Amino acid sequence: MAVEIVEGRTRLLVPEGWDSPVPPKEPAFYNPNSALARDLSVSIYRAATELAGAKRMADSLSSLGARGIRVAVEVDGIELVMLNDLNPRALELARRSAELNGVSDKVKLFNLECCEFLDSLGKPGSRPDIVDIDPFGSPAPYLDCGLRSVRNGGLLSVTATDTPVLCGNYPRLALARYYGLPLRCEYMHEVGLRLLYGAIARVATRLGLGIEPVYSQSVRHYMRAYSVVRKGRAEVGRTIDRIGYLMHCDSCGFRELGPEPLASCRLCGSKYRVAGPLWIGELFSAEYVKKALELSVEDYMRRARKLLSIAVEEVGKPATYFDLDNWARKARRSSPSPSRVVELLRGMGFLASRTSLNPKGIRTNATPRELIRAISSADES
Repeated sequence: MAVEIVEGRTRLLVPEGWDSPVPPKEPAFYNPNSALARDLSVSIYRAATELAGAKRMADSLSSLGARGIRVAVEVDGIELVMLNDLNPRALELARRSAELNGVSDKVKLFNLECCEFLDSLGKPGSRPDIVDIDPFGSPAPYLDCGLRSVRNGGLLSVTATDTPVLCGNYPRLALARYYGLPLRCEYMHEVGLRLLYGAIARVATRLGLGIEPVYSQSVRHYMRAYSVVRKGRAEVGRTIDRIGYLMHCDSCGFRELGPEPLASCRLCGSKYRVAGPLWIGELFSAEYVKKALELSVEDYMRRARKLLSIAVEEVGKPATYFDLDNWARKARRSSPSPSRVVELLRGMGFLASRTSLNPKGIRTNATPRELIRAISSADES
């Protein structure tokens, strides 16, 4: 049996028991905890319609169509949403949800294996403007067909839920799936995102394509990477230049990124731990994030707007963040407000912002010692 719920301003048919601690997988899977991720997809896809003229979206692993139906309903400018899934019962719920929202004319259903579906869309002139890949586990098997199918200048959105791999629990498996070594540290979720982008970038360059990340999300077991994909030798070169290594010092907490791995910390001389190869460029595009923020004014977008607002601030800030809970313990202080520490660091002449990847994280070019000074000042004020 299916029940009707409302997400955003879209009515969805989902299985009974959808709100239980473990949502059922039959007749189709619907995860209510991913509603915020779908809000953000709607926001970013709205930006894509205005900035890149997006009209056609392909949801390649759609399940019952929660994301795709919402895009059809809530993203002005989208003319066609193609929903694909191997589960015919999920597609039936998607069909009924499309009818319920009056968007059946904009929704087309496919019952194919993911890459078979995407390869069928890959002819020049008919490629979708947005390709969405949201698997259970790793997206690695779908990167080639996803990149081949999206149009030049279009948007590729990729989800990874194998976060134990990306965050360092299984380094050899990460090397096999994502072509780089992870790193267990306070900002391991950012390292995981950079590994994911690094894998997308390396597949892209092999296909004569380049990528530009426009928005990045990490929540618990869920990572999502949004990239504009462009063809051409110059785009390939720019992408290659943004693949490198991350070096982390366990002794003093200093970290840096560069094109080649370094052996020792420039602050204290201790041996670095190294992650990569991975993406060392920006994780957000100011243009896309500002446009998404501008176009997402509804009350139900409040949580998404908060994350987008923080993301605007972190564009151009140093890579990797400091977790204030971790550094407050080192300073033997209570954990301060991230906004207060950002204010103090800026007053000291440093770059600083919050990060949307961690509610207690901040980005700054201050050294760890200077960060502890700011935390101590925040605790005293």
